[in-house]
Amino acid sequence: PKLTRSRLHKSNTSARPLPAKGNSIHSIMDKPMRIRGGSSLEMSLATNPLITSLIPRIGIITSTLLYFSPMAAVRAASREDSLGDLNPIPLAIMAVSSMCWLVYGLSIRDPYVTLSNVPGSIASIWYITAVLPLLKGSQLQNTQNLVVALSAITINLWTYLSLTNKPLVQVSSALGLFASVLFIVLSGSPLSTIKTVLSTRNSGSILTPMTAAQVTNTALWSAYGLAIKDKFVYGPNLTGLGFGLIQLALKLLFPSK
Repeated sequence: PKLTRSRLHKSNTSARPLPAKGNSIHSIMDKPMRIRGGSSLEMSLATNPLITSLIPRIGIITSTLLYFSPMAAVRAASREDSLGDLNPIPLAIMAVSSMCWLVYGLSIRDPYVTLSNVPGSIASIWYITAVLPLLKGSQLQNTQNLVVALSAITINLWTYLSLTNKPLVQVSSALGLFASVLFIVLSGSPLSTIKTVLSTRNSGSILTPMTAAQVTNTALWSAYGLAIKDKFVYGPNLTGLGFGLIQLALKLLFPSK
């Protein structure tokens, strides 16, 4: 059948490509992808430019400081060829956790979450490779098993999500949930030596720079997560803040000797 002028105009209009949105780094940072709703508190925070713009920019710095906080202790241990009081478990978890957060940030196209984990992904790989030669016996075996197990779970999860062609929302949710669990484990991992801390009344195994950076970093990201209505950001960070405050209390009650 012949197309009338109105139908032809409508057909041409519907076929016309939509104008492309700006894809500069500024436009991306202003409008990261969001996939879930939130409470009235989150909605009120979302209208505050201080929370949605300035705090995550500062959060990139505090995240970098958090990831770099073990560097002095790792360098000292490597130089002295002795682990000393350094706890390798947080370093092993950090190596996998930072990469999982990097991938989650990429999946939701959030530059703040992404950029805050790039330095940590690189630094944490160096930490674990520098510390492994210093470990012996069961400590070496346990650390190796932990790194391999977490890496295997991560690789299998990424493979499954890629090959099953799931919607992006479901992929991001799965990545966010896994990254959140790892971050909670990472935040609480310095407390793996709490029995030794209490018995010796010495908190030397809990790194002071890492504790201070964790408290500051998780407080900022908790506020940002509430503002953008992302439970995978504010959930683990609120938990990490609690763990950080416990570590801080132990540092104050039992100073390093």
